[in-house]
Amino acid sequence: MEVNPRHVSDSAEQRDAEAAVIKLLELEVGCSLGEESVPLGGGALMKIDAVNREHHILCEVYSRIGKLKGSQPDKLASDMLKLLLAESALGGAWRKIVCLADTEAAKCVQGRSWLAVAARQMGFEVKIVSLPPGIREQLLAAQRRQVMVNPGVKES
Repeated sequence: MEVNPRHVSDSAEQRDAEAAVIKLLELEVGCSLGEESVPLGGGALMKIDAVNREHHILCEVYSRIGKLKGSQPDKLASDMLKLLLAESALGGAWRKIVCLADTEAAKCVQGRSWLAVAARQMGFEVKIVSLPPGIREQLLAAQRRQVMVNPGVKES
């Protein structure tokens, strides 16, 4: 019987890491957080990684480890836009958290970059939680497996 090998882009480790990040963040913020689909009107829904309606918390999680390259910072910008849209759809003021699993990855939303300035000016909190070593190692292994390069382009 042949076992299908895992596809190189499979993201099970990222999903596991994001779940661990949310559990650790719950301890920090002092309440439970759960994934939720926020209605945007006209039948459109948007999935938010972690929400607590009672405490007005919206959070997107990014579990990448290491310096963000290429379009990876765009993912964080997109997550920030999602949180702003969710806040608008839900009404009122919400605590908007961008939570990362690595200090190096978080640098693009901290410091002097345009994205960091946007995060501060738009009221985002940037949280960094440390993954347990086993989950961190699984995530790093997945990132090595998932390295993608365009044909004919040498990896740097």
